[in-house]
Amino acid sequence: MPFVLMQFTFAHTDKLISINDFANGWDVASLFLVAVMLLSTLMHFFLILKISIEFIHWAHQGDAFKVFLSDAAVNIGIFSPIVALGMTANVLLGPVAFFWPDFSRAVPTLVGYGIYPYALLFLALGALSLVVAKTWFFRDGKAVVFTFNWLLDVFAWGMVALAGAGITMAATDLQVAKVASILTLIAISMGLLIYGIKGIYLLVCQLNHGAHIAEPLKPAHFVVVPINCLFAIAIYKIAGYTGKSLGVDISSLAFVSVVILFSISIFWILFCAVAFKDWFRYQFPKPEFYPSQWGLVCVLVGLEVLAVYSHSNYYASALLLGFSYLSIAVAAAIYTFVYLKFVGVIKPSAPR
Repeated sequence: MPFVLMQFTFAHTDKLISINDFANGWDVASLFLVAVMLLSTLMHFFLILKISIEFIHWAHQGDAFKVFLSDAAVNIGIFSPIVALGMTANVLLGPVAFFWPDFSRAVPTLVGYGIYPYALLFLALGALSLVVAKTWFFRDGKAVVFTFNWLLDVFAWGMVALAGAGITMAATDLQVAKVASILTLIAISMGLLIYGIKGIYLLVCQLNHGAHIAEPLKPAHFVVVPINCLFAIAIYKIAGYTGKSLGVDISSLAFVSVVILFSISIFWILFCAVAFKDWFRYQFPKPEFYPSQWGLVCVLVGLEVLAVYSHSNYYASALLLGFSYLSIAVAAAIYTFVYLKFVGVIKPSAPR
C-alpha cells in the first residue's frame, strides 16, 4: 500500500521510487509510509518462511495432503500458498526494491530470470485448479455447501495476473515481456471466467435459499473487493504494454474496467457493512481468530491501490489521496489486531 502511494504521488529520479529519493529529508507522511512498509515487508517474509516450513512438514505427514485435495469442502484452501507466492513477487518488485536501490536498478535485468519461477507458479496454479475442480464436479453424491471462501482460487488467479503484469512492464527483454504478457492475459481470462461462474452460482444460491451465514464465514464475503482490484490493476498495467509494444490500444477498456470494478467494490463494501453490521459490533472485537478475518485487510489494500491509480491516472483528487492515507492507517490497525489474535497474544479466556 505505501509503495504504490509513494510511487505515484512522490517525486523520484529512477523508474521505481527508492529510499535514495528521500536524501534531502523526510516529512511526517513519508516517515509514516516508510515505517508501515518496512514492518509489513519484514512480516511478509517472516510469515512466508514460517508457513512454508509448516506446509512442507504437514504435506509429508502420510496422506494428509492427498486427503485434503480430495475433500471438495475444504480443498479451496490449497490456493493460499499461490496467493502468498504471487504477493511475494509484488513485494520484491516494490518494497524490496525501495529499500535496496541497487536491486531496484537491476530489476529490469533480473526480471529476465524471474520469468522462470513465475512460469512455474502459473503452471502450478493451473494444475491445482484442474485437480480441485474435478472434486467439485464429481463428489460421489456428497453434499457440499460452497461459500465465498470458494473464490480463493479466483484471488490466486488475480494475484498471479498482477505479478505477471508487473514483470511485463519491468522487463527490458522483448521476449520475456511477450511471454509474461501472454501468461498474464491467460491468467486474467481464466480468473474472470471462473469468477463469473462462481460469483453467479453463489449469488443465486444465497437468493434461492437465504441461508443463515455462520459467523466465521461472514468476513469471507469481502474477498470480492481485493479480487476486483487485482484484476482491474492487472488489466490497467497490461494495457500499457499492448499499446506501446503491440500497437493494440485497449486503454479505454482498462479505464472502463477500473471504473466498473471500483464501483462494484464500493457497492459491495456498503452492502456487506449493512448486512453484517452486528458482526462488526459484536463478533470482530472478540478474541476468537478465524482466517476469513484477514479479508478485512485485503479490502482496504485493494481499495487504496485502486484509489491511487484513479488519482494519478484519471481524476486527481485530494479526497482520493486522503482516503489512501486513511486506508493504510486503518489496515495497519486491523492487521495488528488480527495478527495478535492469530499468534495467541489476544486469545479467549479459559473457561472457569
